[in-house]
Amino acid sequence: MKTIAITGASGFIGQHLLKHYLDEGAKVIAFVPDPENLEPYACENLEIVKAFFEDFGRLAELTPTRDIDIFYYLSWGGYGKATNDYAAQQQNILPICSAVDSASKMGCKRFLFSTSFSEYMISEHETLTHNTGAHCNVYGAAKQAARVLAHATAAQKGVPFLCVAFANTFGVGDRSHRSTNLFVHKLLKGETLDLTEGVHLYDWNYIEDTLAGLVLAGEKGKVDAVYYIGSDRRRPLKDIVGEVRDILAPGVEIRLGTYKEDFHVDYSSVDVTRLYRDTGYQPKWDFKEAVLKTAEWVKTLDWE
Repeated sequence: MKTIAITGASGFIGQHLLKHYLDEGAKVIAFVPDPENLEPYACENLEIVKAFFEDFGRLAELTPTRDIDIFYYLSWGGYGKATNDYAAQQQNILPICSAVDSASKMGCKRFLFSTSFSEYMISEHETLTHNTGAHCNVYGAAKQAARVLAHATAAQKGVPFLCVAFANTFGVGDRSHRSTNLFVHKLLKGETLDLTEGVHLYDWNYIEDTLAGLVLAGEKGKVDAVYYIGSDRRRPLKDIVGEVRDILAPGVEIRLGTYKEDFHVDYSSVDVTRLYRDTGYQPKWDFKEAVLKTAEWVKTLDWE
């Protein structure tokens, strides 16, 4: 029986990951600030531990479970208006290093940290690549800083460490009002979409494909690697949203250039195929089918 630890298990991706391992018969320890959100998954193989960021340095004291096969760190605080709030973003760095220290005390065999494609975003008129020093937002920079410091901490503690960078994941279970859900919601209402110029490459990956990539990275990925988990197609945003429009509400107007596109993902600095090369990962979901399933989900959300 595998033993899996997850922080952020009550989030969008975290709940899918938790359910996957429970369905496999694994023992799962979920460290969450809101245990009530995991009540639907209650079973003998699930251990729910109430823990906030300030508790991550003593996780080994909060559970008797040891010999963790994979520790998935999916926690983060500060989105939306806090994206460029350095005081808010830097508060995420100590907890992951503390979690690595706790993982070492729990006999953790592999520790996986989830960063974001935002780490690779650069300003519109930047002349440098991300890999040569360009940055765009504090959130992405904080993700990178947390990854580097946690990796160094893991090396000192003897904990095998690797990382994944998620593309824009969408689908059933996402209760947020992020752009993917917002676009679908507006299209279902027949509302005009106001976008940027939409010329830069983006990547929408359905949750089931993201989950498959995450599990493969956790179980088969190479230690010290950073894996990008995305679809097999990166396209201009206007093409992605245009296809979503054609699927859900043909004829609805998309006004390009309403907003200025001040940043974009520097895909020249991202190895988008390493996960496939190392683990055999291949996204499987048909985009139209994924959009239709997401639309049915979005209809159930409260938009007030």
